[in-house]
Amino acid sequence: MRPKRRGFDPSRFTHSGESQLVIGFFLLLYLVGGGLIWFFYGPNAALLGVICMTGGLLFFLLLYGLVWLIGYWAGE
Repeated sequence: MRPKRRGFDPSRFTHSGESQLVIGFFLLLYLVGGGLIWFFYGPNAALLGVICMTGGLLFFLLLYGLVWLIGYWAGE
């Protein structure tokens, strides 16, 4: 017997869509951006680019965590 399907949940869809967009953005940034840096400037510059991109990722995660924490405290 098949389990009963849940209906469409817009908030779950929004959260999953947001996370997929953010993950896709950073994957493109690392793969395409890092690859182009490697191609034009070489491996040392690509390593520095990856370090800088990782710093941006950590800054994004910090801001996202703060916004999530404020939303949690507000009861949303």
